[in-house]
Amino acid sequence: MKISASPGRENKIHISVDGEYRYTVDAEYWYTCPYCRKSEITDGEECEAFINDIGSRYAFISGLRILSYGDNSRKELTRKLVSKGHDKAHVSNALDKLEEYGYVNDRRYAELLTESLRSRKIMSKSGIKSELVRRGVDSETAAAVLEETEFDPVEDILDLLNKKYGRILTADEKGRRKTIAALQRLGYGWSEIQAAINRYNPEGEIFDD
Repeated sequence: MKISASPGRENKIHISVDGEYRYTVDAEYWYTCPYCRKSEITDGEECEAFINDIGSRYAFISGLRILSYGDNSRKELTRKLVSKGHDKAHVSNALDKLEEYGYVNDRRYAELLTESLRSRKIMSKSGIKSELVRRGVDSETAAAVLEETEFDPVEDILDLLNKKYGRILTADEKGRRKTIAALQRLGYGWSEIQAAINRYNPEGEIFDD
């Protein structure tokens, strides 16, 4: 197996195997790894070790690039890296390192996402849990984070009505249905919506018991 390396932009090193580009790693890693001075590897076990080490570092660098745009759960980042063509075993090795260095932390990710969904969308507890799980946070971690977060669904719905949906709600029957549908998409239950709307408009009956 013949290997060669050429410098790229921003401290990157492009690695070719048997004349074909295969990996991109960082210069710091490449110039301190045992392969940087080799142009050929003939031993089968060493070839396998080379592919595993370089491939894992390549996945690690790609993971860092994705994380530079925002936090991801381990499961979410794994899916993105595999979809980009990285070997699953290399991705697993890379994610272990990213977790070790603190770049990936599902608990922290769940806490930050919960805070964001609460402040930006005023999403319900069940709505946030569904979104956390959808983004790769395991149910146990999601439940633990949500257990530490205070929710008052009726007050939250009233906040939404005051900030966003009040005029739509009281405009006409179509607006009422549109508002209810929007609140349900945020994860609020029927009884919570009923209580909040009746409090928002106590002079007029919105729902029949």
